Amino acid sequence: MTPDTVRQWKAFLSDYHRIHFYTVDPGAHALAVELVPLVDLLGRLSGWYTEGWSAARSRDSQPASRLKFKLGIGDTLILGSQTNFERSKALLRQSCAAGVTTIFLFDHWKNYAEHFGDGPLPDVVVVSDDIARGQFLLAVGEHAASRVKVLPHPGIDAAAERVAACGIAVQPRIVAFLLDPTELSDGLGYDWRSSLDAAVMRAAALPGTRLLVKRHPRQKVEDVEAEIRSIRSEGDAVQIYEGETERLIATAGEVWGMTTTALNVALASGKPIRSFQIGRNETGARMSNPHIEPFAIIRMEEEVAGK
Repeated sequence: MTPDTVRQWKAFLSDYHRIHFYTVDPGAHALAVELVPLVDLLGRLSGWYTEGWSAARSRDSQPASRLKFKLGIGDTLILGSQTNFERSKALLRQSCAAGVTTIFLFDHWKNYAEHFGDGPLPDVVVVSDDIARGQFLLAVGEHAASRVKVLPHPGIDAAAERVAACGIAVQPRIVAFLLDPTELSDGLGYDWRSSLDAAVMRAAALPGTRLLVKRHPRQKVEDVEAEIRSIRSEGDAVQIYEGETERLIATAGEVWGMTTTALNVALASGKPIRSFQIGRNETGARMSNPHIEPFAIIRMEEEVAGK
């Protein structure tokens, strides 16, 4: 993280004691990787508790099943966002009943109200910028304004620094494609398969272009491989990339994707980006990241024209 980002987060976290972290999904995990050492340095860390994807990738965490035995009056629980909204609501209710201060960290710019429903709101909601603050209040209500804190996104901040530190020469004919695990059943009007198909079509119109596809951590490599095999392409023009995302961003001449936060990293790193959301509906438009919206391709004629 940059010195200014570290300074702001230190100032914020210093007001809390016996801080517990809870993460499940990749976005929240990326925030914890940056913030847990910072809280430990401040002498305020009680523990990092994980389950699901996060538990499988953290050697320094404890099982989330132990968390309920650790929470006490005056403690602070920092929750990262996750797609299992009911689990978030249950933890917030449990923490409220136990007299625990709750801090909810958003690692994205969507699904603001869904995390809380009719249950208690966190004591503090951290968002990454004023755009996110406005969208959160629009979704939840102005009554929550006093709970919102704007702080730099430590995951994007740190990832952009890692991209800059790679020291890799840019290969203009390489295009990175960063997938999301979006399915048609999510109701956005598009899914990862249709987005990948459109990206391959666009890449095919650019002679000599290699499209390196980075699957989302929640996707199975065999599913992405099967989709690539089903798309007609010449030679090795489309390949799966299994290395580090930051190195791929550093190498690529352009970075394409859907709505992953990693597109924000690419944008912060000065890369040209495209967001493939072909056929999206009104729900999909609401779920799109405001920072990548100017680069969204939502109609096939835009894609063919190379918008």
